[in-house]
Amino acid sequence: MKMVRVQLGEDGKPVRIFRDKSWRLLPEDEVAWMSKKEAVEEIRRQVFEKTKDAMGWYHCADCGSRVNWVFGEMHEIVPKGKGGEVSVDNSVCLCHNCHTGSKNSRHGDRRWQTSKLT
Repeated sequence: MKMVRVQLGEDGKPVRIFRDKSWRLLPEDEVAWMSKKEAVEEIRRQVFEKTKDAMGWYHCADCGSRVNWVFGEMHEIVPKGKGGEVSVDNSVCLCHNCHTGSKNSRHGDRRWQTSKLT
């Protein structure tokens, strides 16, 4: 099980997974070790909760369509490959179409495609 350092929010839940040693700049009580799986899941839960309506539905941050825990997707605004991190502040809840399912999505169309026959 991979362990990561996380920044804890006021409620004691992880709000950020550190990519570097910047955790050393924070007070000791704001940093914790936890499994990466648990940290990502809790951050995802908080990102989704930001979009929850009175009926309990989550909504895509781009198009507003309803999504659920299984089919909603978490998207990092600044990608990890460009210096971003997995955090509540750097993530939004998106539907599949707005995330990767169409040519106009944030990542372009990443659906698996068969080889073109010539």
